[in-house]
Amino acid sequence: MRIVVWGINYAPERTGIAPCNVATCEFLAGKGCDVTMLTTFSYYPAWKKRAADRGRIFQSEIMHGVRVLRCWHYVPARPSAVRRILHELSFAVYSVARLIFLQRPDVIIVVSPPLLVGAFARLYCRVNGGRYWLHLQDLQPDAAINLGMVKSPLLIRAFKALESFAYRGAWRISSISAGMLDILRKRGAEGSKLRYFPNGTEPFLEVPKGRFRFVNRFDPEKFLVIYSGNLGVKQGLQHLIEAMRSVRNSAIELVICGEGAEKNRLLESAAGLQNVWFKGVQDPVDYNSMLMDANLMVVSLAPGSGTSFFPSKLLSACAAGKPVLAICDGDSELASVVRSNQCGVVVHPFDPEAIAQSVEELATDAERTMKMGAAARQVAARFAWSAILEQFARDAEILQ
Repeated sequence: MRIVVWGINYAPERTGIAPCNVATCEFLAGKGCDVTMLTTFSYYPAWKKRAADRGRIFQSEIMHGVRVLRCWHYVPARPSAVRRILHELSFAVYSVARLIFLQRPDVIIVVSPPLLVGAFARLYCRVNGGRYWLHLQDLQPDAAINLGMVKSPLLIRAFKALESFAYRGAWRISSISAGMLDILRKRGAEGSKLRYFPNGTEPFLEVPKGRFRFVNRFDPEKFLVIYSGNLGVKQGLQHLIEAMRSVRNSAIELVICGEGAEKNRLLESAAGLQNVWFKGVQDPVDYNSMLMDANLMVVSLAPGSGTSFFPSKLLSACAAGKPVLAICDGDSELASVVRSNQCGVVVHPFDPEAIAQSVEELATDAERTMKMGAAARQVAARFAWSAILEQFARDAEILQ
């Protein structure tokens, strides 16, 4: 079967949506499909292209059996609502220009965001025939509106119209959480189209304990609280930094690991704090070493964003058997998963004192954190990529 996966993120990016796209493409290629990844040049989460890619318009390469077609797109140094629109529009235009010269695929798997690509996929299929599967990593219009990134009534109406146009033409629509599927149903999406396609995780690769602490000079008795991922508006990490001002236990150290549009603001917020440290994106070996030495993993969502998307970083924390501090709205999907599985604690973002108190309590309760870590491993076991992708391939009629 000839398949095109159409999305803006792919390897060598190691965070966000890219690892999910890589897992999907390589799984399908391993099943004997002719897989093309239609994407762009690496830029996320730093919002900056690599020096070798600047000025390139197109590039083709083979990565682990997957043909990867890259195309130019605009990457703003300081993302804003208008610049993000231009960013996504440039990708959609240049990538559809590559798509029309390919042999028509049996199915196009569109990964949103950007939602604009879903609209382009509908136009392409209307002209050339074929069908597309629209996979929603988040409900992009909802997230932009709820976080105040888009306030113009005209833009909001345009986003809603674009969303409806992309949804109506899709052969199948999937999302990564049950809550997102419920929202789609309430908006009139056909139930027969909807599929649950969550993000998955690989088994945690055990590494020698203590390496991360040794390299970064953290004593063994330190209680390491670690956030690793995108540093953007959606994560609301300023509340976590504010909480660290109230922490009195000198053994507690916070490590914020990653890149993103909000990093400079977060650095300014943490100025003068002796218990907050920043690191860049880690390579796989260093990332596993960090997880191995962590005592508590943070998964944070800004207020109002919890129903719009579900953070996949929860699964990597669970795979490592680490308790989770979920900083999010109480009615979010993240809160529901953490509470129902008893793999961590949930605290509202607007309550830095409660965040600080939760961290201090966990730092002195080894038995409780151990039980949460064991529960976290059970959560990860239910989200193995191998099982998730097998089910997806059957739903997509790729594997009969």
